[in-house]
Amino acid sequence: MHSGKMLLFLFVFGLFALGCGESSRIRAKGRIIKGGQPYLASEGEGFRVFFVPLEIPKGNHYDSYAAEYNSENGSFRVEGKDGKGLPPGKYRVDLQLMKSKEDLLNGKLLGKKSPFIVEVTGKDELVINLDEANFDSILAGQKTIKPTRKKS
Repeated sequence: MHSGKMLLFLFVFGLFALGCGESSRIRAKGRIIKGGQPYLASEGEGFRVFFVPLEIPKGNHYDSYAAEYNSENGSFRVEGKDGKGLPPGKYRVDLQLMKSKEDLLNGKLLGKKSPFIVEVTGKDELVINLDEANFDSILAGQKTIKPTRKKS
């Protein structure tokens, strides 16, 4: 009888351990701010927010993770492709400000152009501060002017 209880315990423990396999995934959440306040996109606009892993083992395919942006309060959340979140780690955050299927930022906050690096741990809310990217200048389409030297 004692060995029967032990087998039952091991079976239940095994099922519990299998169920915890995805516990390392995180449903990250945060907000996009500008000037210390939530950034609220104008009517008809909305952010597309992507988390791209920075640590990719060589030869491995990587997934990027789309976030859902809430234009009413400037928040976002990342549920992952299967609703279980994304793996913990460091990510570059790519942003597009969309209006009528056009990126109003012209790709200037995508890929290596994006200054936004976050570490997803599940402990803290993630904050994307648009002021770190000179957002107003990018949105206005202005280019950073570098001083040029005249040739003699």
